Order: sequence, then structure tokens, then C-alpha cells
Amino acid sequence: MATVQGMCKNCGSLISFDDSAETCECIFCHSVFPREEAINLLENTLNNIENEIFEGRRDTFQAENTSWNSKEYHDDPRILEEHEVVEQKENVVAGIVGALIFSLAGGVLWFVLFQFGWFSAISGVVGVVCANIGYRLFARGESLKGVIISIIAAVVSIILAWYMCLSLDCYNAFQDWYANGEIDYKITFAQAVRGSYAFLAEPEIARPYFTDLAIGLVLCAVGAFRFVANSIKRYK
Repeated sequence: MATVQGMCKNCGSLISFDDSAETCECIFCHSVFPREEAINLLENTLNNIENEIFEGRRDTFQAENTSWNSKEYHDDPRILEEHEVVEQKENVVAGIVGALIFSLAGGVLWFVLFQFGWFSAISGVVGVVCANIGYRLFARGESLKGVIISIIAAVVSIILAWYMCLSLDCYNAFQDWYANGEIDYKITFAQAVRGSYAFLAEPEIARPYFTDLAIGLVLCAVGAFRFVANSIKRYK
């Protein structure tokens, strides 16, 4: 049974529900309304975000292009030289750092939703959009390269969030074993983070975790596809 994402028309919260249901209920405000309204509201919200980002970029470009095309700029060789320097100033290394930092928003969202047993496409949207914003802020420029780096940063954040979920499960398991008298020692969460990868050597443990990761990445890719496709078209 597949799960789809929507937005509550009453309080604006993100909600999940079965794709076969005719109505949906918000878990936060308990409003009940047709599923199509929730789906359409979420899609319209994402489209508005993309349009606002694009319009802001276009207005900035037009303003800069108008100034650049003025006779005053063409007649002053110092302005020509400064303009060439600005065009080449995109700092890719700083952009990578910014993309990784901002993409953590998607990873945190994925981690939180995973604790409730949910996989959400919105995590991919948040991760890629925030990573792209971080890249542009830190790199002081934007390009197709920045979009690709943002996608990679979002994937890295999701994988990191997935590993932190594994570490938390490992930590909780040790706490339960200690409480039940099965072991005579406790571990800290930091120790769980450092050593939980060892549990992936067991096929019975690794299989469900890697399955969860694959499903989560696919849903995130589906959620971020429209934003990525539109960004690639703009830079071609």
C-alpha cells in the first residue's frame, strides 16, 4: 500500500496518507478533507517556492545586465576589468561547504520522520533546495555545477541521517539489554555512533536497514525531481 504526501489546508502541516483513501486526516489539528486538496496544496506550495527563487534570480540578472550594457560601463576600462573578475569569482570549494551545511536540514527532517516509521519525499526537496541555497551563498555564484553539488550534498546528508538512525537503534538496544540483565555494561550514544557500522556485517540486520535507505533515497529523488529538472534547464 503506497503512501502519498500532502499538506493540511487548516494548519499547513505536512501529512502522509494512503493513496487509495478518498479523504485524509491531519495528525496535528485532526482536520478531515479530500485527499486531492492536500496533494494539490502541497504541489502549489512547492511550485510557489520554485517560482519565487527563479523570479528573484531573474530580477537580479536583469538589473545587473542593464547596468552592464550601459555606455558608461563600456567606456571605462577599469569597470571592464572588475566585471571580468566578478564573473570568475565563483568559489566552488566554499560552495561545497555551504551545500553540505545547508543540506543538513533535509537530513534532520529525514531522521525525525524515520523515528515515526515514515519515509518522506519532502526530505529530498528540502535537502536539495537548502543545499542549493547554501552553495550560492558560500560560492557567491551559481551554475549547473552548483546544482550537481547540491544533489550530492543532499544524498550525503540523507545517508548520514540514515546512519544516525542505525546508531540510535544500536544505543537503545544496548540500553534494553542492560535493563534486562543480559549485559552488565552500558554504552554512550557516541560509542554507538563509532561502532554501529559493525552490526551491518550481519545480513539479517543489514538487509532491512539498506532496504529502508534505498526506499528513502528513491522517495527523496522523486520529491526533488521537479526542482532539479527546472534548475538544469535554466543553466543549459
